[in-house]
Amino acid sequence: MKITRRFTTLRALVSAHDFRRLITSQVVGGLGEWLATLALIALVWDRTHSAFASGIVLGFRILPAAVVTGAIGSFVDRFDRRRVLVACTAGRACIYGALPLVGGVAPVLALALVAEIGTLAFAAARDAAVPRLVPAKHLATANAVSMASAFAAMPFGSGLFAGLVWIQGAAGYPGVDLALLGAGGLFAVSTLMLGRLAADCGRREVVAKGGDLRENKISLRAVLKADPILRRVVLGGIVVACCGGSLLTLGLTYVNETLHAGPTAYSALLTTFCAGALTGVVALQRAKGQLHKIFHIGAGSMGAILLAMAVFPSTTVGYVMGFVFGGAFVATFLGGITILQERVDDAVRGRAFALAHSGLRVGAVGVGLLAAWGAKAMGAGRVFWTMDGTQVMLALAGLMIFSVTAVLVVPRRLARASA
Repeated sequence: MKITRRFTTLRALVSAHDFRRLITSQVVGGLGEWLATLALIALVWDRTHSAFASGIVLGFRILPAAVVTGAIGSFVDRFDRRRVLVACTAGRACIYGALPLVGGVAPVLALALVAEIGTLAFAAARDAAVPRLVPAKHLATANAVSMASAFAAMPFGSGLFAGLVWIQGAAGYPGVDLALLGAGGLFAVSTLMLGRLAADCGRREVVAKGGDLRENKISLRAVLKADPILRRVVLGGIVVACCGGSLLTLGLTYVNETLHAGPTAYSALLTTFCAGALTGVVALQRAKGQLHKIFHIGAGSMGAILLAMAVFPSTTVGYVMGFVFGGAFVATFLGGITILQERVDDAVRGRAFALAHSGLRVGAVGVGLLAAWGAKAMGAGRVFWTMDGTQVMLALAGLMIFSVTAVLVVPRRLARASA
């Protein structure tokens, strides 16, 4: 009986036709996104044989977030979000489907940049539209389902890429053209699914009675200024994203040089992280009514885990911490995104999520690269106490997250005011 009650919310979401179509289209589009990313890296490498040029493809993942975030957010808030979702997905289908016909490297990189702008706009529009598709009491579960679908697309996308490349090579035409066409086809299917969403699910609410949505002058800055809880969550999320990115860039070095384990151990560490993330998605449903606590506990735990990994280097400890880190990451991300959906006015929700996704990307990659540079500069020998450069940078990141989270914990009076 208890198990049945736990899945009541999930059944309610599955029965919501528009939300089910959105998630299904996201899974299909996620496969296309991962397939296209791998194919672009391979395509640029094949034409240049330059690791730097291939790395530019990944660099383009954060360039739109760093440069045109405000324009993307305004675009999402200005137009019907269902149409934004359809336009961004259809645009990426056309770009990836046409890439096999494009010669040279510069045009390929330019189209990849345009596609990434579409990806960022899609993410902002999707998160802004979810509150219009499900009841407020189901938001936490809806976001959990959305995240789980994103995680599920990664391994399947990698396997699909390998299969398509093998098929093309076996046919006597080595390359990634088939993978790019497959990505375009997946985005085309996703576009058709999004087109079946109800016409009113993407419409924004009119805040001023009788006002025109296009003339709405609500400022995101004013919203943050008027809501102390929201300010704390946003600031905490920025710090977590920035410092948490250090694990992404230092993970391989930590496994190879600190633990002296090897590529297999790194793969296992990533597997434990994904398992912890999926476990966190399920566990979150038991405490979804306490999102503020979930957010702060998750963020503080991420800091403590990075510190533990730095001070107690061990393969076993690394696996355990990787699993717990995955769950803490989910708690922080889902808690933060649901709080934003609940507390940010619909008229500026697109700008809020464009800023959130941009901050996550720029912070994680930027500070992560800085941490990698710092670790390399300090070297693999003992730098402080018994720790090498990688451990020192992980410890600093963990201390920063834990300290900021402790300072930004929502006071009880604010929590009561938000009830």
